[in-house]
Amino acid sequence: MENGREEGINVPEDIKVKSLYKAVRLLFYFTEEDRELGITELAQKSGLLKSSIYNMLSTYEACGLVKRNPYTNKYCLGVRVLELSNQFYRNNDIRQIARPHMNEIANLTGETVYLAVLNGTEVIYLDGAFPDFSTGGRNMTGLKAPLYCTGIGKALLAYESSEKVDEVIGEGLYSFTKNTITDGDSLKEELNAVRERGYSTDNMEHEYGIKCVAIPIRNGEDRVVAACSVTGPSPRFTEKRIAELAEILKNHAAELKKML
Repeated sequence: MENGREEGINVPEDIKVKSLYKAVRLLFYFTEEDRELGITELAQKSGLLKSSIYNMLSTYEACGLVKRNPYTNKYCLGVRVLELSNQFYRNNDIRQIARPHMNEIANLTGETVYLAVLNGTEVIYLDGAFPDFSTGGRNMTGLKAPLYCTGIGKALLAYESSEKVDEVIGEGLYSFTKNTITDGDSLKEELNAVRERGYSTDNMEHEYGIKCVAIPIRNGEDRVVAACSVTGPSPRFTEKRIAELAEILKNHAAELKKML
């Protein structure tokens, strides 16, 4: 036994195949920050036995889900993950329905438009649209960000349960800039304000020089299923323009609601 450390991944009681759950969770350790990981590193992160990790990675490699670097003997995600990701996006109804609206908003405002959904205590970006005249934009698709300090995240969190809000606060409100809300009571006040005005803002709370305005997207059952934001350089986002952008977003959200 290698210190008997196969206990780092907590398996919920209702999971039927616990070994499969652990194997799948292993893939989640490959992130933007940790794009390449070795067996020892994965063992330290997961608490799983090195022998178990080797067997899992060997199987993943045979399926194309991971790829081994022959020079470092470390692993990264394989091309098969990209194929599965592309299939997800092709089959994602909300992304397909929202895309024309996102393009229209981007061209109307001259700013970047993002679509995102809730992912645990984070937000994950599904798509981005850029003005036709733009020479390039920041592709956020597939990336995750905090709920509490992004406009698009607060647009989602504001309509979650108080338990979810407490869960986010309990994980810690890390300061990214001097404008980041780091106090639980202040965050709850901010979320109340979001609900009252119907849109959220990010006043350089996650990144310096970047502001955004975001709105929740509801389906026909009036349930919040996603959020959409307009993002750009802070000097362009005056209070007047933020209000104008919010109205544009609300109008498109109303149209999307009829289609979802």
